[in-house]
Amino acid sequence: MRRRDFLKRLSLLAAASTTSHLLLPSGAWARLTPKRVLVLGGTSFLGPALVEALLADGHKVTLFNRGVTNPELFAHLERLRGFRSPDGSDQNLSALEKRQFDTIVDVWPNDPDEVASAATFLKERAHHYVFVSSVGAYDHKEFVKGSIGEDAPLQPWNQTGRQYNRNKAESERRLHEIIRDRLTIVRPGPIKGTRDTTPDLLTWLLRMQAGGEHIAPGDGRDPVQLVDVKDVASFLATAIRQSLSGVFNLTGKTMSFREFLEASKNATNSDASLTWIPQQVLHENGLETDGELQTFAGNFPFWIPEPNSQGLYRVSSAKAFAAGWRTRSFDATAFDCLTDFYVRQTMEPSTFLSPVKEREILTAWNHRPA
Repeated sequence: MRRRDFLKRLSLLAAASTTSHLLLPSGAWARLTPKRVLVLGGTSFLGPALVEALLADGHKVTLFNRGVTNPELFAHLERLRGFRSPDGSDQNLSALEKRQFDTIVDVWPNDPDEVASAATFLKERAHHYVFVSSVGAYDHKEFVKGSIGEDAPLQPWNQTGRQYNRNKAESERRLHEIIRDRLTIVRPGPIKGTRDTTPDLLTWLLRMQAGGEHIAPGDGRDPVQLVDVKDVASFLATAIRQSLSGVFNLTGKTMSFREFLEASKNATNSDASLTWIPQQVLHENGLETDGELQTFAGNFPFWIPEPNSQGLYRVSSAKAFAAGWRTRSFDATAFDCLTDFYVRQTMEPSTFLSPVKEREILTAWNHRPA
């Protein structure tokens, strides 16, 4: 599908999405009890999706942030200004000093000192505390397993590893000590959709949209998981509405890499062809990168061929689904991603694998000796 065709579909699909509330049971809106919800942050990526979901539920939402990131958002809401700090003596939470809320949501920080400092200040100012963590908080030794549940061990604080993951795990431990049984923690996988700025999903959608022949890495059996930002926000809203406590994975459902690329083709109505090239051949040609770069922004985003790391995309969300969570279709997530790229221009496409290099490898592979 070319850009012009995509934009033609934009208004039709956007209009259709406005009727989604009709899927709710009759009288669902009337049964909701509005709550006073404080969102720490709320104007970057997941925050706006959460605020929108809370407003749709009829809650009274207050934002607390510095007023620096997207300050134009939610001008009609109460917006309190201040700043947080890992050093409790160097933060300004005075705007919250005399306030009480039903629920406080800490959307996305990962510095455990900053998380704990705010929680210590706010713990008596709400009945319910919600924290957004990450599947990265799990001990990476767990990723060799076939499926990871909420009771799996977290990344130790005193071991080497990606700082973000260690910080998320330590933040969770400190919050359990401070908030105790009034705490809800969610652990999303890679979050995609509206306002996303990481061009991993976009990379594949644009390749498929361009048509022609493209490299598909490996054998197509490696796992992939991603979750829509609106689905994460929807579960958070459910947890607040129902006062759910505990820990919940929010990773959606695992698909094979072949299924992922076929879904990307279908979402763009593409006639692109995929040529599956073995991992060893890609490695020999310098196209296989390691670690975080490969997963999120490399030549083949989302592709994790190493068996010891594939558990990152095999995290179970069964507990969230049992609590009533529902997820949007891949097409809906892809649509929001492309809308952001073409209309809102919130991210730049990946430049890791150039069309020239890709064509060079494909030509060599297609003309290899029999």
